[in-house]
Amino acid sequence: MAIAFAHVSIHSRAKGHSALAASSYRAGVKLFDSRIGKTHDYSNRHDVRYSTVLLPEGTSTDFEYREFLWNQAELAEKRRDAQICKDIVLALPKELNLEQQIEITKSFAQLHFVNHGLPADIAIHDHDDGNPHAHILVTTRRLEKNSFSRYKARDLNPTFANKFIVEKDYWGAQWRDFQNQFFIEHQFDLSVDLNHVISERHTGRLRDKPNSYILEENQLIKEARAELVLSNPELFIQKIMRTHSVFTRRDIERLVFKTFEKTNNANDYLNFVAEILEHKNIIKLGVNNRGVDSYTTRDHYIKEGKLLEDVEQLHLRKSHAVHNSLDKLINQYHLNEEQTEAMRFIAHGADISVLIGRPGVGKSYLLIPLKEHYESNNCRVLGASLSGKVAKVLQAETGINSSTIASLIYRLNTEKLTLTKDHVLIIDEAGMIDFSSMAYLLDAVNKASAKIVLVGDPDQLKPIHQGEIFRGIAARTGYIELENITRQRDLEDRKASLALAKGDTDAAIRHYSSKGAIHSLDDSEDATIRLVDEWQKGLNPQSIKEHMMLAFTRATVDTLNGKARDAMQKQGMVQDKEFEYHSKNGIRKLMLAQGERILLRQNDSQLGVRNGDLATITHINSNEFSAMLDSGEQITIPKSYRFIDYGYALTVHKAQGMTVNHASVFIDSPYWDRNLAFVAMTRHREKLNIYTNKHYHPDLESLTRTLSRSVTKDNVIDWPLDFALRAGFDSESLIGKVINYITKSAHTIKDKWNYIVNYEAYLNAQESKTKLAEKQNVRFTAQQVAGLLDEASDLRKQFKGMEKEAALKGLNQSELPQFAELYQRSIERDRHAAQIIQKESLDKVAPSPKVIQAIKTYAERYARYQAIDVIAESSLAKTLPEHIIKQAAKIDLKKDAIHISHLATKHNKCSQGLITQIKQIQQQYKQRTWEKLKETHPLLVQYEQLTQQHAKATGHKNQQLNHSLRTVAVAITGNKALMSSLKQELPKMAQKIQIRAQHQVQEHER
Repeated sequence: MAIAFAHVSIHSRAKGHSALAASSYRAGVKLFDSRIGKTHDYSNRHDVRYSTVLLPEGTSTDFEYREFLWNQAELAEKRRDAQICKDIVLALPKELNLEQQIEITKSFAQLHFVNHGLPADIAIHDHDDGNPHAHILVTTRRLEKNSFSRYKARDLNPTFANKFIVEKDYWGAQWRDFQNQFFIEHQFDLSVDLNHVISERHTGRLRDKPNSYILEENQLIKEARAELVLSNPELFIQKIMRTHSVFTRRDIERLVFKTFEKTNNANDYLNFVAEILEHKNIIKLGVNNRGVDSYTTRDHYIKEGKLLEDVEQLHLRKSHAVHNSLDKLINQYHLNEEQTEAMRFIAHGADISVLIGRPGVGKSYLLIPLKEHYESNNCRVLGASLSGKVAKVLQAETGINSSTIASLIYRLNTEKLTLTKDHVLIIDEAGMIDFSSMAYLLDAVNKASAKIVLVGDPDQLKPIHQGEIFRGIAARTGYIELENITRQRDLEDRKASLALAKGDTDAAIRHYSSKGAIHSLDDSEDATIRLVDEWQKGLNPQSIKEHMMLAFTRATVDTLNGKARDAMQKQGMVQDKEFEYHSKNGIRKLMLAQGERILLRQNDSQLGVRNGDLATITHINSNEFSAMLDSGEQITIPKSYRFIDYGYALTVHKAQGMTVNHASVFIDSPYWDRNLAFVAMTRHREKLNIYTNKHYHPDLESLTRTLSRSVTKDNVIDWPLDFALRAGFDSESLIGKVINYITKSAHTIKDKWNYIVNYEAYLNAQESKTKLAEKQNVRFTAQQVAGLLDEASDLRKQFKGMEKEAALKGLNQSELPQFAELYQRSIERDRHAAQIIQKESLDKVAPSPKVIQAIKTYAERYARYQAIDVIAESSLAKTLPEHIIKQAAKIDLKKDAIHISHLATKHNKCSQGLITQIKQIQQQYKQRTWEKLKETHPLLVQYEQLTQQHAKATGHKNQQLNHSLRTVAVAITGNKALMSSLKQELPKMAQKIQIRAQHQVQEHER
């Protein structure tokens, strides 16, 4: 769904703003501000998807260059507190592709700003959080040929206060209406809705003033979130479903609490939670194994049903099970008994295989002969993993061509890669893959008749997003498990790792405690000091790579990195001469020196780095540094790469898949759980040390309790049939069959309910004993609607092609030979729509609201065409029928220009004369309507008199009359019946009155 969020803010010198800084940030470019002699450089941004400058007609093309445009705009402002530009932020429909987002943004900017003389600097941002948005930066003065006007374009200004626009409803309405019209014209089945979540940008510790733009963006986002979500419970449902396939009341309460301010009423909070849980899209599954009521949504239930269907079809198919001997490969690679069994299970098994391998059991080694086996049978083996670092390791250790999951899905989506029956996908760390990504891959593999091998451990770290679908799939298909851990060299450490894998955290804690490997300190400060002191002992440039500090929170990791770096500088392993670089996309300064251990946090194929790569700086200056990756490659990183962190300590999430000789783990919060402990305590080959804080964990019992916590996320397919029956599903319906399919059950359900796909409503409609003639009429109307939509779609394509041809030839479209035929077809389409819209059977066809609106739009266009035809045929003296006069009032001289030109020619009139005639009719109709309304509404008489007096008055008298006008406007807007009539008959007058009323309310509030 699209949303109506639009916001405008003013950039002022009084606030320390610069137009050049604003443009640089939004467009992601480097600009020099000649007024203050400063360069603003945001060229490192990776989230700017598109940028351009639109100029008013007849102005110099020099202003297309941002640096020239905004320096001239700054030069035009003389005051120290001058308002220099305005930023319009529009939330873009994420359902549109980039080309369509560009089109709708440019069209909106052209209509509201460029056509009125203001240049528009456009940038489209997408932070990969599902919330694309556009910035339209406009000047405060009109551009007149080669210079800016002496006067501010105040006539275009809505009212502003305290930097933020206060007429947000006005701009939201403009953007909503514009989007809806765009969707109708392009036949998109979309509409503006509040069902959307806007994520804030991470600001970190903002130290530089330019970063105030990120703070401003987040302020807008917070306002939008508060405004949108509290008015629509579906927003919360959508948000919770991003991270949970199945959720509880407590999950909903947490999310609602984050949105409600402390000042909000507690009853409102509770009522809102209840409203969400009673929503028609929520399905109550029943009580989970913790005795808590659990829920999902209709939409997600269907999606998991589809995923399960793919899983079952792959599981039944064995098109890649070649039964040639594997003995040669098994002997060649000296596979142990477990690995041999796993090799046979996968190679001779179904088109979906699940390999569960505990940390350090040799999963990667097994994949080498597996790859050779498939390639010897003419298969192409591809690998993928959630993180770039793991994908890089997978390729290095196995020779399998590997990429990230995101990259793989992108190539499949854009058809840069097409799967065939000869493909075998190896998905590593599959336990971390979210539901949506897994569903996409399974669907693609199933359609291509390819094979997929899921390799992972459901007990390690979980997906950040929805569900733990890997665990659910393994339970359905069966799996082969590798348990013979070889990573830890000490036998008892291996046993402890196996205990962790089986959930026996207590046994592992007792083991490491008996070895003296658990160190309990008074507080976090003492623990970090002790940890770093122990860590630095005996380190050298080689061994530092093999001793990693791990913690859960980013704050603790930052503290450990800071202390470790100080220690390394004292030892001389990190040089004293430092250079300033940046972290967190330029938000935080980072001092780097030769010998530094660093973590690279963003993929960059040109530089040869993956997110998660660790490296040591070998040479550095103020512009770039050379570093040696731990994998052995030498790289050069320019200062423009701004995704660097210190690499002495890592979060546990960053450490998954890593193996080091020595791991030092700080249990730094009470929010650790079994999965975090499993990963953190199995990274080492030789030695593990665990540090705790007595404040959180005063004894081993409390430590064990924390590290044993299970936070498993449910999947819908984990739920047995009886929970589904309580939700009222019909076993004979499509979804009922899916449920039965899930549970291999053939229960008969008496209650014929189906809340998921509205199946009951469909059956009731189908089973109504309508007459045959009526059925045939409905069917005929449906065919007419389909034909209309097909014709409309074809016409759009034809007109777009003609538009391009006309532009290339430098002609108007009407000058092309095919124009007349296409225009006549468009008239027939509109006439057809006018006939359809009158049919009672249209409601029974029940097309989507978007289709209904499209038909109405075509029909209304035909009504205006008919009115223009009658006017063109008549003389000025002729009295027109009342219904024609009403239609004439709706004629849009711009949108209907093609009709006016065509019909003027048809009736031997000049276009301008016909336009004058239409304007006269419209003016007379408006005046007559206004007079009628004045007869029944004395307020309008008073408003008209005040308007006339205000136009003549000056000075203080003008201000007094303006105040009186606004007061009357408030009274008019309070009369709902009157405002309804004005909006319908005189929309422009209604808009003027509303704006005046809003000004009065805002002035009163100030």
